[in-house]
Amino acid sequence: MRDGVRVINVARGKLMDENALRDALDSGKVAGAALDVFREEPVTDHALFGYPNVVVTPHLGASTAEATDRAGYQAAEQVVAALTGGVVTSAVNVPAIAPEDLEALGPFLPLTHDLGRIASAIAERPSVDAIEVEYLGRVAERDTRLLTVQVLRGVLEGHTEEEVNEVNAPAIAEERGIGVTETSSSHARDFTDLIRVAVVSGGERTRVTGTTLGQLHRPHLLEAWGSRFNLQLEGHLAIFSYEDRPGMLGRVGTELGNRGINIISAAVGRQPEDRPGAGAVMIVTADSPVPREVVDGIVAGDGFHAGRTVSL
Repeated sequence: MRDGVRVINVARGKLMDENALRDALDSGKVAGAALDVFREEPVTDHALFGYPNVVVTPHLGASTAEATDRAGYQAAEQVVAALTGGVVTSAVNVPAIAPEDLEALGPFLPLTHDLGRIASAIAERPSVDAIEVEYLGRVAERDTRLLTVQVLRGVLEGHTEEEVNEVNAPAIAEERGIGVTETSSSHARDFTDLIRVAVVSGGERTRVTGTTLGQLHRPHLLEAWGSRFNLQLEGHLAIFSYEDRPGMLGRVGTELGNRGINIISAAVGRQPEDRPGAGAVMIVTADSPVPREVVDGIVAGDGFHAGRTVSL
């Protein structure tokens, strides 16, 4: 090679004859060298260290006090996320999405999980053939794979022997023959972002729709059982389908009150007139779980068609 070359070795120390390199530096054949690896490591002293035209760095260049502290901090963050229901972004087999997408989609993670739970709970049949997820608005411009995983978690939780998480949810769905489809559109009517989740079972499709609102990105349910409303989701809720006539909301409130269940909020929406048995749908959120027997007792009353209870 020509005189005055510069040699860089950041691969393996044994690729280079260090004595020959020193001779070449002394003769001027090599003008300078940059070394990250050596034949024997760790190395604390070497003949080349005193050369003004040689730059050396430790092989474990990332093993600084600052990097070690940061690695420990990141590990602690991931453990906290795993134990508190958050997203473990460094987990194996979890979709890896860009940091900017994760920041934008973070507020929608609880919402998509809740929509999956609600859709599964109100579906007419217990088995699930397919899950359809639709993203509308600005959220559709992002990498939404992690949101779909949260939907799967919500749908599958409580229906499997093993605990469902971000890692195994797609595999469990595949093992059960559940088809998963995801569609996106940049247009969302009336809202900046909308997420629709449909559970297909026995040819019947049960769809729920939600979004987040406000600076705190509170999850809101906008559609269920063919009715539209706007209700902030809480930890426990009950949903009823019934004849659209006066007094029905009061009957539900009275029965829950008699059982010591405190209602946080309630919303009512009418079903389309062309829907078989069309009427109205009522959703109430509560401070505590609404027992199944309480819901069954209400539904057994005159004018009620169906009822479900869900704890998110």
